[in-house]
Amino acid sequence: MNALRLESVSKEYPGTFQLQKTDLCIHEGEFFALLGPSGCGKTTLLRLIAGLAYPDLGEIWFGSQRITYVPAEKRGFGMVFQLPLLFPHMTVEDNVAFGLKMQGVSKSQRHRHALEMLEYVGLAGYGSRYPAELSGGQQQRVSLARALVAKPKLLLMDEPFSSLDSEIREEMQELVKRMHQEYKTTIVFVTHDRDEAFLLANRIGVMQNGKILQVGKPQELYEHPVHHQVALLLGAKNVWQGELRNGYFYSGDAHIQLHDGYGETKQTGWLILRPEIFRVVQENGNVTKDDRMIEGTIKQLSFRQGFYYIQVHIGSHTLLVIEKPERDMRLFPGQPVRLAYDRNKIQFLPDVPERKE
Repeated sequence: MNALRLESVSKEYPGTFQLQKTDLCIHEGEFFALLGPSGCGKTTLLRLIAGLAYPDLGEIWFGSQRITYVPAEKRGFGMVFQLPLLFPHMTVEDNVAFGLKMQGVSKSQRHRHALEMLEYVGLAGYGSRYPAELSGGQQQRVSLARALVAKPKLLLMDEPFSSLDSEIREEMQELVKRMHQEYKTTIVFVTHDRDEAFLLANRIGVMQNGKILQVGKPQELYEHPVHHQVALLLGAKNVWQGELRNGYFYSGDAHIQLHDGYGETKQTGWLILRPEIFRVVQENGNVTKDDRMIEGTIKQLSFRQGFYYIQVHIGSHTLLVIEKPERDMRLFPGQPVRLAYDRNKIQFLPDVPERKE
C-alpha cells in the first residue's frame, strides 16, 4: 500500500516560523485535508511532502520508499496551486499535455489523453485556446486536468479554490469530489475553510501554530475535540473557560452541572457546549431523567432554514442555542427561558501545559 508517512518531521525558518515535530500517516486512496488559519504551517507541510522544501529533521516515506530528499520532479506527485500557473504561450491542450511530454509520451497519445481529460473537467472544445482567453474557474480546471492526466501517485492541492467566487468554487468542489470517487487518487488538500474540509475530506488534520492538534473524521472532530482550539477552529460557538469542581463547571458568574463522573474532579479547563444539545422548555414541557436545567434571558433570535438561532444570556455569557421550533413555540427578545440539556453530552477539556519540543 502506498501510504504517505511523516515521521518526526520538523522545519524551521529562523525568526519567522517553526513546523513542530509531526507524525502523520495518510492512507492510499484517502482524501485528507489540512485545516487551519493562515500561517499555521499547512503549506509548509505540503511543500515538504511535494519535495519543494526539505525537512530539518525527520523522514518522509511513500510506501516502502524513503523520499525525504528526493527532488520534486522525481516523486511522481501532482500539484494544484492557489493560482493556476499555466504557461501563457501554450494552448490549453499543450498545457494539459506538458507533463506527459516530459515523461516521453508520444504526441498522438498526449493529444488523446489531454482531450479526454479536458472533457472530464468540462472543457471539451477549449484545447486550442490560450490561458488568457479563459476565466479564473476555467484556468483552474485546466490546472486540475494537467495534474490528473499524468495519473499522479499523490495529488497535492494548496487552497486551489480560495480565489474563486462562491458559485464557481462550489462547482470545483463538486468536480474534485467526483474525481476522487472515480479515480481513487490519494489527495492532500490544504484549506482554511472548515466547510470545504468537511465537504471533501475523509479525514482532517487540524493545525495551529505549526502543530497538528488532532486528526480524525469530520464527525469525530466535531463531536470529540481533544483541544479547545480544535473546537474553535471547527466553528464551535459556546466554548467557556473556567474551573470544574464538585460536579459543576464555573465560568465567571455562570455555572452548569456535568455528569456524575466529574463529581470528585477539581481542575481548570474548557467546556464545549454544542448549540444543538439545548432545548427551550416551555411550561409543562417534557424533561427526561438525564436532563438538567439552566435559566437565562433571550437576547436575540432569528429563523433560518427551519431552525431558531437563539442567543441566551446566562450571567455574563451568551449561549447560542439551535432548535427546531415546535408548533406552539413563541419566543421573543427579553423573554426569560429555561433550557434543558443532557449533561452526558457536555464535554470538559482540562488545561494541558504546552510541551516544549
